[in-house]
Amino acid sequence: MTAGIVAITVPDSDGDLPELAAWLRGEDALRGRVQVFDAVVVGVSSNSAGVFCRSLFAWLLRCQARVSLKVKRSGAAEELELDCGAASDAEQVLGAVQGFLDQP
Repeated sequence: MTAGIVAITVPDSDGDLPELAAWLRGEDALRGRVQVFDAVVVGVSSNSAGVFCRSLFAWLLRCQARVSLKVKRSGAAEELELDCGAASDAEQVLGAVQGFLDQP
C-alpha cells in the first residue's frame, strides 16, 4: 500500500475550499489528514482512495463544481493531474488515483 497526498483546487472559487475541507473531514478514514492552504490537501493511501473519491464526488454533485486534483506519491517525483466534476468521472478518477498510488 502506497501513500501520497492530493491537492485539490477549485478554479475561480476560493470560498469553496474551507467548505470542501470540512466536508472531507467528516469522513472517519480522512479525519486528521485534511488541511487547507491555497488548496485542500489530503493524505491518502490506495486503501483510503475510495473513501476520498466517494466523498469528493458527493460534494461535487451537491455544489455543481469542478475541481483540479494533483496527486503525488510519497517518495516519488511524478505527479498525476486530473480535472473532474461530473459524477460519471468518479470511477475513472478512483481507478487513476489508486493505480497511480500503487505504482512501484
